[in-house]
Amino acid sequence: MPENTTEETKDSTDAVVPLAIGPHHRKNFEQAEAHLAKTYGKSPLADDLMRLWLAGAPPWEITRAFEESVLNISGSDLIPDDDGHYDQTLLDL
Repeated sequence: MPENTTEETKDSTDAVVPLAIGPHHRKNFEQAEAHLAKTYGKSPLADDLMRLWLAGAPPWEITRAFEESVLNISGSDLIPDDDGHYDQTLLDL
């Protein structure tokens, strides 16, 4: 970055925008933080675990989580294809 460039002139894609996360959504990440700290003696903060999860989740995993929540098939033996989609014939049963 040139020396005369300031934070205000940086590309807007570099800006960190806080997410509005409700307490009930933070609960899973706080539990993960506690579990990691108990298991390994230390853990990233819940906020950092959220960032890691958001940055690392592939599109098919996000799609699968949505489909499972909408279809209420969590724990079922329906297996998505390589792209994370379910065979429509299985869903029509």
